Amino acid sequence: MIVYIDTEVSVTQGIVTDYGAIREDGAVLHTKSTSEFNTFVSVCDTWCGHNIVRHDLKYINKSVAAGHIIIDTLYLSPLLFPKKPYHHLVKDDKLQTDELNNPVNDAKNACELLHDELAAWDSLDPKRQSIYYHLLKDTKEFGGFFEYMKNDYSKGKQLIFAEVLESIASLILAEYSGKLCQNTNIELLASQYPIELAYSLAVIGADDLMSMTPAWVMKTYPKVANMMNHLRNRPCGRCEYCRQRLDAHVGLKEFFGYDRFRMFEGVPMQQQAVESAIRGESLLTIFPTGGGKSLTFQLPALMAGRNAHALTVVISPLQSLMKDQVDNLMERGISDAVTINGLLDPIERAEAINQVSSGAANLLYIAPEMLRSATIERLLMGRNIARFVIDEAHCFSAWGHDFRVDYLFIGDFLRDLQEKKNLRKPIPVSCFTATAKQKVITDIHDYFQQKLGIDLRIFAASSERKNLRYSVIHADTDNDKYNQLRNLILGHNCPSIVYVSRTKRTREISNHLNNDGISALPFNGKMEAADKVKNQDAFMRGEVQVIVATSAFGMGVDKKDVGLVVHFDISDSLENYIQEAGRAGRDPQMEASCYVLYSDSDLDKHFILLNQTKLSISDIQQVWKAIKELTKKRDCVSCSPLEIARQAGWNDDDGKGRL
Repeated sequence: MIVYIDTEVSVTQGIVTDYGAIREDGAVLHTKSTSEFNTFVSVCDTWCGHNIVRHDLKYINKSVAAGHIIIDTLYLSPLLFPKKPYHHLVKDDKLQTDELNNPVNDAKNACELLHDELAAWDSLDPKRQSIYYHLLKDTKEFGGFFEYMKNDYSKGKQLIFAEVLESIASLILAEYSGKLCQNTNIELLASQYPIELAYSLAVIGADDLMSMTPAWVMKTYPKVANMMNHLRNRPCGRCEYCRQRLDAHVGLKEFFGYDRFRMFEGVPMQQQAVESAIRGESLLTIFPTGGGKSLTFQLPALMAGRNAHALTVVISPLQSLMKDQVDNLMERGISDAVTINGLLDPIERAEAINQVSSGAANLLYIAPEMLRSATIERLLMGRNIARFVIDEAHCFSAWGHDFRVDYLFIGDFLRDLQEKKNLRKPIPVSCFTATAKQKVITDIHDYFQQKLGIDLRIFAASSERKNLRYSVIHADTDNDKYNQLRNLILGHNCPSIVYVSRTKRTREISNHLNNDGISALPFNGKMEAADKVKNQDAFMRGEVQVIVATSAFGMGVDKKDVGLVVHFDISDSLENYIQEAGRAGRDPQMEASCYVLYSDSDLDKHFILLNQTKLSISDIQQVWKAIKELTKKRDCVSCSPLEIARQAGWNDDDGKGRL
């Protein structure tokens, strides 16, 4: 006879406070008495519960439980109901119940769930039944289920279980032909990780892109992630599965509709970087602005999501960059990507989190600051992580033109995440940037080597853009500059970006252009978030011809038909100019023009600003005093340069431009 049980346990005392049980003969028990419970279940040779193996049995007298067949519906559920939506009674690792803390109701649900699991088992192909049986019959999580069926099932069912297989690997490879790499060492995986292999095969066999291994399974059996990668995401290059599902050219055509990768000076560097990522290597890729670096990490991410239900996390410094890339993928009919950032309202944020946790999204864009969020950490703990992509990787280096201190937390986060997931091998990392000095490249490489023991393979293309034409136009006054600007815009008649140095000037010039009949909008870092999104979207959709912006606009923005970039004011550095001018001609088939408007006084103003940013002895003393103040009560702090500067008493109105 079988009995279905559930217990409520005091967390503080570690004892059972409430028992619920339902016997096969219809008898029901709800009691706080251990002796009554022991008497009630003593006539039963089989116990069934949800998470009974690792929960209930820990608190029940071992002598009472000894010798019984134990069935745990928790472990059976993801094996037999891998396809979304999952079984209606199960919410992740918990039973769905109508009453709070009612063990009898939970025991009843466990009974219903087991009957559904037995029906699901009967509906399986006999070959899959045999595979699961030979993988799991000797495990504590599943052994009781098979022993129960042996006792209660017909002789015909027993013959399946009694079958002695010459090779479990041969049966798996035959049953899942075309669905996994035929050169994987299945025999080794089956002997060392039978549960992980079984759960992986269940998801693979579901033939459902939305299905994935539940979060509690990933936490309990973290090697499921490695198993999926071994089976479906590591190309051997010889079998039919790998030639179709892990071939870069096939993926390029399938996801993006392109026939070939981009060449750099006759070298197929984009293809090489994509194939390196598909092989699971870590890499640093330096492609020019508009050189196709987004596709270089998006393609392996989409392939890993389809093949191994794995999540790729893209860390990016700008919210506009994330939104733009997600929107571009959506326009291609690819809905696998979401972003979680400060521009989302609570409903949008909750929906994005749900898409990641449910497996509907396999590309997640976040800012580096989000790695400090407990919600993001929990989210990543529940997913198989294919790779971390760090976009604008020059932000790692103090020698880079856009250093961000939060980037230095990435390595610590990855190390902690890998430890919590019990991963023996580091999660692969891809770093991308458009421009990087040798010192910056060395800094990035050394950072990951020291933090994670990762050697980044480097793919570096020339920053030269042959489809851009650069020109400098002299103008004596701002009025002359504006007239030149207006003539350039009217003469090119295409989507255009105008870069200026001050936020006030973005509004002044856009208003002036509108008064002259040229549709334009401003964009700067001090605008409200909603206004920035609104103006960027209007430009991206072609509703306005011109965006007048500070350097806050453009990083990662992929508008392919921008034919004109004009610098009304000169850039702060050569690196910034290359980034900004590179917004033009993102379509390599088009010719685009880049102009710098300058007067003789511009360079004088520029050098004055540079001199104002020099630190005096007094400034250094203020910074040192601020650091001592911040560390007065703490041995270790994590502060951005901006926070230290403000602690030192500096502000935006000090006239020195230091903030």
